[in-house]
Amino acid sequence: MKPFLPNFAWSIFSPQSIRFLFIPLLVLGAISFANAQAYPGCDDIRYRTDVFTEVQSTLGLSYGSGTTIAGNTQELFLDVYEPVGDEQAIRPVIILAFGGSFISGEREDLAGLCESYARRGFVAVSIDYRLYDLPLIPFPTSDEMRDVVVRSISDFKAAIRYMREDAATSNTFRVDPDMVFIGGVSAGGIAAAHTAVLDETDDIDADLLALIEANGGFTGNSSDNTEYSNEVQGYISLSGALNDASWMDENDPPFASVHDDMDIVVPYNTGFASLLGVQIVYLEGSLQLQLKGDSLDIPNRLLTIENSFDHVSYFGTPEEYTATIDFTTEFLQDIMCEQLVGTNDQPEVLGGIRNFPNPATDRIQVTNPEGLLLNLSLFNSMGQRVTQRQNTTELMVGQLPAGIYWLHVEDYATRASTIQKVIIK
Repeated sequence: MKPFLPNFAWSIFSPQSIRFLFIPLLVLGAISFANAQAYPGCDDIRYRTDVFTEVQSTLGLSYGSGTTIAGNTQELFLDVYEPVGDEQAIRPVIILAFGGSFISGEREDLAGLCESYARRGFVAVSIDYRLYDLPLIPFPTSDEMRDVVVRSISDFKAAIRYMREDAATSNTFRVDPDMVFIGGVSAGGIAAAHTAVLDETDDIDADLLALIEANGGFTGNSSDNTEYSNEVQGYISLSGALNDASWMDENDPPFASVHDDMDIVVPYNTGFASLLGVQIVYLEGSLQLQLKGDSLDIPNRLLTIENSFDHVSYFGTPEEYTATIDFTTEFLQDIMCEQLVGTNDQPEVLGGIRNFPNPATDRIQVTNPEGLLLNLSLFNSMGQRVTQRQNTTELMVGQLPAGIYWLHVEDYATRASTIQKVIIK
């Protein structure tokens, strides 16, 4: 069985520990698509659930080349993942970039993530992009890292054009050129956000503008198929950021973000990205992107992982990983099906709830001071639901093995929820 986690290389961007913490993502509200038939698959099933069991991959396709910051020529490759048995004539594509502080990582790291999207009916693509390849001592400067990000934007745009060129010529992957999305994890999320947002209409400082012009301008110089558009219909930033959120404007595409609110690597609000504990470059994270997007009426959604100092902690358990896929694919389907509503799907936290006794032996009881209709679910440390009841304040647990569990309490009416740790003796 394949692991639930994407095969990320965490040699640089690595949490100090993996938190087996079940967060209240299961209660993301579902939007009804009963009348949404603007796009094939707008049926509340495809794109939102695993409708395919097998995925096929086409690996190592050359899509461009470029010169690294150290002056080396690098050929760029991408891998394409498709659902097996899919008969739909055109499919949306999501092009993804790996994480690794812009100094490490490889496109194979996102094989698991691409397979997850492909099982839901997307064509998913994992790309190479140029990394920092100068010596790490002395540490990279802020200007050097901005240079590397500019090169990654050029590479991202070349990958977008490659998929559109395929759609217009051989049509190997049956990609809809009008439904091209991008995204990335950590450094890849930073690259994706800049690719989607940064353009010639923005107020860019002279030094950055010089870097952009030296690397092919706003089109980039990673490939010569510039007759194809590198615009995107939306982007996903998984623990990503922008160097300056003021570059966003009302013409920028919708976006969805997921971020730990105390992230010590890429800031959730504002601050410096850290490389091996050293502050490198100033960034404005997912909270600032949301605030700016809201002020410009750009449709966006932010899923905040509260009280978490980890980086990309939401890939820590099968349930967290699946909930993140649910959150992002719901966002993408809402764009395709013209149902993009609301700006923040973060569930309301249910207050005033306490479970007792803790540790428990035969039953768990929950305080219910306001007489709410409560749904209770209990999950083990692997994220598996082991028991549940509706409209109750009590769960029988005497049949369960001793250990640590997570109690999910949900208000039936409002879907507000809370997660609490439970010990069973």
